[in-house]
Amino acid sequence: MTIDSIPVCLRKRWHIRAGVSIADTRSSHVYRVERQDADPAILKILKPEGMNELPGMAFLEWRAGKGAVLLIDRFENACLVEDAGRQILRDHYTEHGDEAAIEIILSVLADLHSSSPLQPPKGLVPLRRHFQSLFQAVDRGAYSDHADLLRWGAALAERLLAEQTDIRPLHGDLHHDNIVTGGPRGWLAIDPQGLIGDPAYDVANVFGNPLGGAKDILDPKRIARLAKSFSEVLGCSERKILRFAGAHSAVSVCWSMAAEPSTDSLENIAERSAFALIVRRMLGSTH
Repeated sequence: MTIDSIPVCLRKRWHIRAGVSIADTRSSHVYRVERQDADPAILKILKPEGMNELPGMAFLEWRAGKGAVLLIDRFENACLVEDAGRQILRDHYTEHGDEAAIEIILSVLADLHSSSPLQPPKGLVPLRRHFQSLFQAVDRGAYSDHADLLRWGAALAERLLAEQTDIRPLHGDLHHDNIVTGGPRGWLAIDPQGLIGDPAYDVANVFGNPLGGAKDILDPKRIARLAKSFSEVLGCSERKILRFAGAHSAVSVCWSMAAEPSTDSLENIAERSAFALIVRRMLGSTH
């Protein structure tokens, strides 16, 4: 798709003179665009199926470029953000290893969770709603092959949600494919979900990444090392970090079970299930 597929109203609003499609997903069209008398930018237009990503735009607006790409402007279901570069952290991980990638994540995380003079935006998704599909699956006895994992994860999530502290806006989908570089501002987070809740959840997805990194993901020493590092940045216990990582692995399995069967979804189910077993052992018999 070329510039002709970008609505005229957006071309006029943001003085777009050229554009090329870089992604066409179930939820959105994404373009790298050139503008008159301005730096290149990324244009994201949500499809009807992607309107649940609007809270992510609100999160970017609230962050005002600190730790994340700068939201230049938003209009209805579209937003214009700075072009932060083309190198994703997963590629950096492949070239330089896990330790180097984690150092970058820790730096981005510290910026993402630094204080803001702005009031938290409205419309962010509470963590309880984020976990709703897991609770519903357990209530109706779905996915019997994974019933034990889902019950454990749901019980763990219930306790964590009841014990939340320092509730704040969260990126909600931090992982190696959502941290990029190549622009003048270095490594930045992209594509937030826009959640609100306990900050310990914001690193839960990192444990199950990067894609193709099962050897590291299922290494108990790496899991413990991540929990320690994240607890230091976020100012909470390592155990809380691990508990949220375990609860997230269960809801991730639930999402993959609900999706159309594919190689990726089946790999995610197997990997997250194996990860959950390791975390359960690390946590012991209690939640």
